[in-house]
Amino acid sequence: MKKKLLFVLSLLILVSPAFGAKTPDNPSPIEGDLVLPLPGGREMVFRPIFMGRGNGPFAQQSFRMGDPDGGFKEHPTEVSLSGSFLAPSKSGEDWCYYMAKYEISQAQWAVVMEQPVPAGLTGAKPVVNISWFEAQNFLNRLNQWLFANGLDKLPKAGKSHGFLRLPSEPEWEFAARGGAAVSVDTFDRRVPYQGALSASEWFAGPKSSHGKLKAAGRLKPNPLGLHDMLGNVSEMTQGLYMIEYYQGRPGGFVSRGGHYLSSEKRLRSSLRTEEPFYIVKSGTPAPNKKATMGFRPVLAAVVFGDRNTVKTYADAWEAYRTGAGASTPAAVSTAPTSTKNRANMDQAGQHLARLEKMAEKNPDMQQELGRLKSIIIDVKFIQAKADAETAYAWFKIAAERGYFIHRECKKLPTVEKLIEAASAGKRQAMVEKLSTRMAEIKANISQATENYTASLRQLDTLGPEANKTGQDRYLKFLLENDAAAQVRAAKLVGKHLETLTKTKRTDPGAWQQELSTLGI
Repeated sequence: MKKKLLFVLSLLILVSPAFGAKTPDNPSPIEGDLVLPLPGGREMVFRPIFMGRGNGPFAQQSFRMGDPDGGFKEHPTEVSLSGSFLAPSKSGEDWCYYMAKYEISQAQWAVVMEQPVPAGLTGAKPVVNISWFEAQNFLNRLNQWLFANGLDKLPKAGKSHGFLRLPSEPEWEFAARGGAAVSVDTFDRRVPYQGALSASEWFAGPKSSHGKLKAAGRLKPNPLGLHDMLGNVSEMTQGLYMIEYYQGRPGGFVSRGGHYLSSEKRLRSSLRTEEPFYIVKSGTPAPNKKATMGFRPVLAAVVFGDRNTVKTYADAWEAYRTGAGASTPAAVSTAPTSTKNRANMDQAGQHLARLEKMAEKNPDMQQELGRLKSIIIDVKFIQAKADAETAYAWFKIAAERGYFIHRECKKLPTVEKLIEAASAGKRQAMVEKLSTRMAEIKANISQATENYTASLRQLDTLGPEANKTGQDRYLKFLLENDAAAQVRAAKLVGKHLETLTKTKRTDPGAWQQELSTLGI
C-alpha cells in the first residue's frame, strides 16, 4: 500500500508542477502539464494521452483511423493503440503516452542544437526547413542531454526511463481526434472542435494565418490540451508511408495535419501526406525540407522494461488472446462479425478438406470428419439465425429512437413560440418554466441521438444479409399496423446504416436533422 501511494505521489509530481506557471515555452499552462528541462533554462511541455482502458497489461484502445473525405489514401482502418506509462487519470490508473503540447519552436531547436537563440516571436514560432534526419538528430541530442541532466524528471516504465521520439501515425491521429477525452461521435468528426476552426487552428486566408507562420500556442487547444495539431505546420511522424497505414508498399515518411497555407476545408484529423526523404534540388537529391513542415515529439518507453514486465505479459497472454484480444485489429478486421465468422469457417472448411483427402483410406476417420462437417454447417445456420434476430431487435430500437427524435424535434417550434409570447407579455415565471421545458426536450434529443448512433454501430457489426432480414421484417410489421410515419423513420435507419457501413463514420448532426422531418 505504501509503495502504491509513493508511486501515485511521484506521478502527480511529474504531471503537476507547470500548472499556473506561464513561460516562453508554455504560454498556456494548464493542470496536468508535464515539464521537462532543456539546455539554457528552456523547457518542453507534454500532455498525457490516456487510453481510457485501465491498467491491464494488454489494455489498449481500438479506433478507426482515416476519413472517407480523404479518398483511398485515408480509407477508414481499424487500429489498436496502448501507452507506455501507467499514470493516475480521472478514472483511475491508466496507460498513457505523453505528446508535446506545442510544436517544437525555433528557440527550443536552437538551445538543443547549440545555435544562436532567435528572440521574441521568431523564437516562439515552430522550427521549419529541417529534414526528417535533422529532427532525429535533435531528438537524439536532447535524449542524451536529458539522461545526463534530467533523468529524474523522466517518467519510467518498469525500470526503464522514457525517451523522446517522433510519434507513430496512430499516436498522432488518436491525439488529434481528442483521444479518450471526447465522445465517440466527437472522435468521429473531421475536427474535434465545437466552434469556429479559426479559434483553434491556423490555416490559409485572411480570417486565419494570412499566409504566415504563427507563434505556437496562441490559439485554443484541442480537448487534450494540445495546441496547433491540425494547422500552422504539418508534423513529421516516425513511420514509413503505406497507402493502407500498416500494409502495402513502404514509401517515404508521413507528415500529418495541414499548415498555414492549407485551406480551411482541407484541415482534418485524418490528413496525411507522403513526404520523400530526399527531393531533387539543382539536379542532385538532397534531404527534404519545407517551410511548412515541423514536428512535435512524444515521450514513450520500451515495452519490456524489465524481467517482471516480460513475465506479466507472458502470464496474461492466453487469457488476453482468447478474450479481449480476439476482437482487436490484430486478430480481426473492420468487417461485420458474421463476415469474420464466415472467414474463419471457410478456413476451417479448407483444413477439413485437406483432412478428408488424407483420410481417404480410413473409413472411421472419414465418418468422424463427416460429423464435424455437419456440426460446422449447423453452427453457420445457428449463427445466421441469431444474427437475423439480433438485427431485428437493434433495427427496432434504432427506428423507435429515430421516431422519438422526430416527435421531440416537432415540439421545439411550439415551445419557442410560447416563450416568445410569454416574453412579450412579460410573464417571467412562464418564460422560466418554458425555458426549462425547452432544455429538457433538447436533452432528450441529444440522449436519443446518442442511443440512435449506438444502435447503428451495433447493426454495423452484423452482416448485410442479417440487416436486410431484420429491416424487412420490421417494415412488414409497421405496414401491417398502418404506421406510415414510423415507416419513414425506419427507412431513414436503413439509409443511415448504409452510410455507416460505407464510411465507418457516424454523422449525428445530419441524421438528427433528417429524422426531425422524416425526410419530407
